[in-house]
Amino acid sequence: MRLSRLDLTRYGKFTGRCIDFGARPAEGADLHVVYGLNEAGKSTALNATLDLLFGIEHASKYNFLHAYPTMEVGAAIELGGALHELVRLKRKPGTASLFTRDLAPANEALIAGALSGLGREAYRTMFCLDDETLEEGGNAILQSRGDLGELLFSASAGLAHIGAALARSAEEADGLYRKRGRTTEIALLKGRLVELKARREAIDMAASRHSALVQEASRARAAYDAAMAERGRLAADLDRARRLVRAAPLAERWRAERARLAAFDSLPRPPEAWAREFPAVLEAQTRLTTRLEASEARRAELEAQIAGLSPDAAVLALGTEIRALREAMGSYIKTEADLPRRHAAAAELEDRLASILAGLGQPGHGEPETLLLPAEIAGTLRGFLEQRSGVETRAQSAERELTLAGEALAALRREAPQAGEETGPDEAALQALDATLQRLRRSSAAARWRLESEALPKAERRAREALRAVDGFEGTAADLAALALPDARRLDDWRRRLTELERQRAAHAGKAAEARSRHAEAAARLAALRRSAGALSDEEAAQVRAARNAAWHRHRARLDGESAEAFAEALAADDRIAETRLARLRDLEELRQLSISVEGAEAALGAETGRLSEIEAERRALEAEIAARAPFAPAAAGEGRGEDLLEALAHLAERRARALEYGAALEETRERMAQAETEIGRDLEDLSAALARCAPSAASGMAQAQALPALERLTEEAEAVLAHRRSERDAAKTSARRLAEAEAALARRRRERHEAESALARWQEAFAAALAGRWIDAALPVGAVREILDRLGDLAAVLGQRDEMRHRIETMEGDQRRLRAALGDLRHRLGEGADTRAEAGEGSPVGPLADLAARLERAEAEAARLAERRAELERENAAERSLREEARAVEAAGGRMRAFFGAGTLAEVGAALERAQERARLEARLAETGEALAAALQAPEPEAAMAMLEGVDVEETTRAAQELAARHEDLDGATRERFAEMTRAGDALASIGGDDAVARLQVERQTVLLQIEEAAMRHLRLRAGTLLAEEALRRYRDRHRSTMMGRASEAFASMTRGAYGGLSARPEKDRETLIGLAADGTAKLATDMSKGTRFQLYLALRLAGYEEFAATRPPVPFLADDIMETFDEPRSQEVLRLLAQMARTGQVVYFTHHRHLCDMAREVEPGVRIHEL
Repeated sequence: MRLSRLDLTRYGKFTGRCIDFGARPAEGADLHVVYGLNEAGKSTALNATLDLLFGIEHASKYNFLHAYPTMEVGAAIELGGALHELVRLKRKPGTASLFTRDLAPANEALIAGALSGLGREAYRTMFCLDDETLEEGGNAILQSRGDLGELLFSASAGLAHIGAALARSAEEADGLYRKRGRTTEIALLKGRLVELKARREAIDMAASRHSALVQEASRARAAYDAAMAERGRLAADLDRARRLVRAAPLAERWRAERARLAAFDSLPRPPEAWAREFPAVLEAQTRLTTRLEASEARRAELEAQIAGLSPDAAVLALGTEIRALREAMGSYIKTEADLPRRHAAAAELEDRLASILAGLGQPGHGEPETLLLPAEIAGTLRGFLEQRSGVETRAQSAERELTLAGEALAALRREAPQAGEETGPDEAALQALDATLQRLRRSSAAARWRLESEALPKAERRAREALRAVDGFEGTAADLAALALPDARRLDDWRRRLTELERQRAAHAGKAAEARSRHAEAAARLAALRRSAGALSDEEAAQVRAARNAAWHRHRARLDGESAEAFAEALAADDRIAETRLARLRDLEELRQLSISVEGAEAALGAETGRLSEIEAERRALEAEIAARAPFAPAAAGEGRGEDLLEALAHLAERRARALEYGAALEETRERMAQAETEIGRDLEDLSAALARCAPSAASGMAQAQALPALERLTEEAEAVLAHRRSERDAAKTSARRLAEAEAALARRRRERHEAESALARWQEAFAAALAGRWIDAALPVGAVREILDRLGDLAAVLGQRDEMRHRIETMEGDQRRLRAALGDLRHRLGEGADTRAEAGEGSPVGPLADLAARLERAEAEAARLAERRAELERENAAERSLREEARAVEAAGGRMRAFFGAGTLAEVGAALERAQERARLEARLAETGEALAAALQAPEPEAAMAMLEGVDVEETTRAAQELAARHEDLDGATRERFAEMTRAGDALASIGGDDAVARLQVERQTVLLQIEEAAMRHLRLRAGTLLAEEALRRYRDRHRSTMMGRASEAFASMTRGAYGGLSARPEKDRETLIGLAADGTAKLATDMSKGTRFQLYLALRLAGYEEFAATRPPVPFLADDIMETFDEPRSQEVLRLLAQMARTGQVVYFTHHRHLCDMAREVEPGVRIHEL
């Protein structure tokens, strides 16, 4: 995080002031020096930074110019690579005070996250330094006696008193308890305990009444315990009877399902996976047969193709050499085309060489390489030539500047006598006027009057609008304040009850919808099943069976053909429905289940509908209660909606509170405005009196009715008088200073002209010496020598190019000869006739090589087709083997299934698997019923539960349960009576009178024991806390010894300008002491250093602590306020250098009133930014 800009909008003495730190430099240090005279506002700006980050303090001392409600500080802050424009306003605690530039609320977590959770005090102690904290750090070094762990931790955290705090904790712990100590708090309490024990043993009392009451209480307790035991036994019997009654229907269902399952006893149990594997086995058998036939046909086709392929083996054996020659042929062709150009270029380079030699005055020179100069000589000569223009220009400029300096001095001497004598009012009057203006600038009366006058119409409008906004209310603000409304707790209770009713309504409505859906679904499925199945239900089967029996009885009675035919039809109908029901046993079971589901859904729907009606009635009653408590009918309330009524009441309470708040704010605005007007009047009188002593005409004619405009005009007049006086003084000082500067400039210009003339003479001598012994004449003009050097440069380049061109031509011709020889050898080995013209270098080898390449391509293509067919044949064989293995596995799986079921085909296996799945479903339903039965009777298994129900008469058990319930209720009353008797006996025993000395001594003894316990716990906390803190310091020391200690040592050595070579640690018992290593080799304890050196040591530790923090967390701005008051200039320079190094990690802002520190900072870090207040 860094500050890009700090806006002191209305803070302290500042109004609309801005400190622009700018963007972070791409390179260098992010160091800023804020310069200002005493009372310029440096500490104010530092504190404004803290208030921006953490909020303006509740009792801020920077409201002397701007009132609390108007205080504002802003900034442009760089967070995570983004720029945020933020504003901090003075607000009440607990309300939002951080806003964006357009006054939209901003999240405090934006700054808190960048600060790594640091609070205001933690940031101040860790990253803000001033002369007070520096002195406290030096004193902390004495208090810690140089302990390394304490010093490292206090420097990193900014806590300068950690050693004193640990000492106080240890002293307090010793005051609580110390081994063999007699005056500690715990020792005194133990003595008091012994005294109380002796006094209690001296008292011995007995009371027969007490004994009798004790016996009575014991009897009452025994009677109560017996009643409770009987009640428990009766409750157990009642629970057992009820469980037996609930379990009877489950037992009947379990018997029926078990009987249905017996029909599957003869069916073997296949593995569970067979049901999933069977479809795959059936499909794989057909698929594999088809693929095997196709594979055999493809294999025969491939074998025929392989027999018809025979590639050229001779040319394939020489394929690598042929391809190499074909690749080299491209270079041959390019070389053939490039050689004429190369020869032409070589001839051109020869011409250029002759031209250069002619330009050098050496035409036809046999060894042009000898004309070249060594590189160091040529470089020296070029350096002299480059210096020539500078030396001449310097001499000419020095002569010109000398003339101008003389003319400027003469002009200033002519103007100097024209300065008039200082005139003006009395100095004391001017100082009094200046003091009055300073006091008026600090006064906030005018700003407060303007602010309140601007805010007054708005406050009046807001108060009126807020009062009118209270719907349905007519009256004054006092009437509104006296209005009684339901409190927030009552509103929350009503809202909770409405929410609960709505939740119940939604839950029961959902259940009703679910029951309605279940009923519709079950009814539709039942009707569809009846349409598709025909006469399948038990009722229809019973009707058909009754019709058959009736026909049989008629036939027996009549025994004629007509009755026999009717009986035969009835019997056939009964057989058909019996066969249908047997064939569709599953549909019959589903028909029964759907009938039960329809009846259950109808019952559930009726129950939920009734509950919804009850909830609606409760809601209407609650809405009536809410409406009755409203003081008047709010306009926003709806008819018959409790939520609307509550919302209207809450809205009414909110607007009432807002109206009262705005009314109070209006009265406060008027009072502040009147107070500001009084202060403005006093200020006007004081300024008029002070200005009358300096400029009487300007202070006359002021009217009290126009106090603020008059005060502003008088302020402008007073400032003009002071500015005029200051300008006169400044003009005199400026004239004298300019005259002295002109005289010094003339002397400096004379010295510069003499130095320029001497430099020109020295150059001429050195240039002549450099040309001595060379073929270049030293008497030549400078331009001629420069031209010769340029031509020599061209000569060296042309010679290099000529040699390189010759080498390239020779290389290209050799490559061509080698290629022709290789081609002839290949053709000879393949049995082809040799081309004598190509071998002799007269013909082109391109055609013969192209024929060889085409022959090789044909052979390779045929070989590739042969390899491809063979590979495909191998793949086909492997695929056929895999298919046959898979076919054998599928056949084995099908054989196992047929053998297991004794079936001849896989279709018979599928039917058997279907019956096995039906049996599994029946077993699951049986297990579910058995679990419910065992749970109802708390039995380990269903068979045990059935054994428990053997011989149980359900009707008798139900009757017994009702009797047990009645007895249990009677026994409850008796138990309550026994409890009342026991309570009365205990109360009588507790209320017995007599001497309570023993009881009081016992209470006091318990109190002393509690005090001992509390003191012991406090001692343990202090001792443990001290030990933990010391251990933490030791670990902190060990963890940061290498990094933080190293940084502090380097900083201390630099800061002391070599007086100390660094820092080290000396072991002492269970601690380590910090020592300084002096330049003469001696070691000095930190406690033995001088006061100023201790300050510098603490500063070095603090700078190292910042580096340690920035190494693990995002860096934050480091603020320092004139911490070098006691430092000399060399050490101040080193401190600035260290701050510049630290500014390469994070932003560093240094506040000072010393101008020389600004210049020193520029020397140390040229990129430093100076800001003036």
